[in-house]
Amino acid sequence: MNYTELISQILLIISVLTALVNIVTEVAKRTFDWVQGSKTINAFVLVLSLILTVGVFTAYWQIKQMELAWYVIAAFIIVGFLVAYAAMFGYDKLLSYFKKEG
Repeated sequence: MNYTELISQILLIISVLTALVNIVTEVAKRTFDWVQGSKTINAFVLVLSLILTVGVFTAYWQIKQMELAWYVIAAFIIVGFLVAYAAMFGYDKLLSYFKKEG
């Protein structure tokens, strides 16, 4: 298995998921009245990110015919939180957080 290719594909999927979550959130804010207020929007982004991330990565894992274990799904959930964070605050703040910690 070529891990460089796998990691680049995973990073591409995360970028697309973040953009998709941003687009869906903006459409939902303009369409539905109940998606107003920062706490409601943040909860909406978190739930949407988790659902989309776990769904997309589960499908990706199935397509690549890799073993799907409990810890892989746990990793998908953690990535879902990263997608939500990037969608809420942007990549710059996410990257600066990791640079500051390192």
